[in-house]
Amino acid sequence: WDVKVRGISVSRTASEQRAQVTNLANLTLAHLGYSLEVESDCVRVDDRYRGSGYGRPTDDAMDAILYAARDEGILLDPVYTAKCMAGLAGHAQEGRFGSGDIVVFVHTGGAPALFAYHAELRDLLDGSV
Repeated sequence: WDVKVRGISVSRTASEQRAQVTNLANLTLAHLGYSLEVESDCVRVDDRYRGSGYGRPTDDAMDAILYAARDEGILLDPVYTAKCMAGLAGHAQEGRFGSGDIVVFVHTGGAPALFAYHAELRDLLDGSV
């Protein structure tokens, strides 16, 4: 089974996050009814997009929020999903995906954080969308 599992950490180092990504990937496979399992040595985690820590938006994350809202109609929170989308965009810019690759971005939620960061999001999106 030639599937690569890549995680973008928003708060932990890559080594700290790897076990959690492996576990979530396997729980997802089980939920979907697959008897396959992802081995931890097949999981890669990138922690370059976490910035100065949990709950602290980065410039890349804010750019990802603007892009997703404007071009895709998707709201991303600055705590989790925007940092992950920034990582996905960064990986694409680095050429990590081929033209025939299928890339799945798992949006895990984060809507409550939209309210906690309403002022930052308003300032970002005001007149930009």
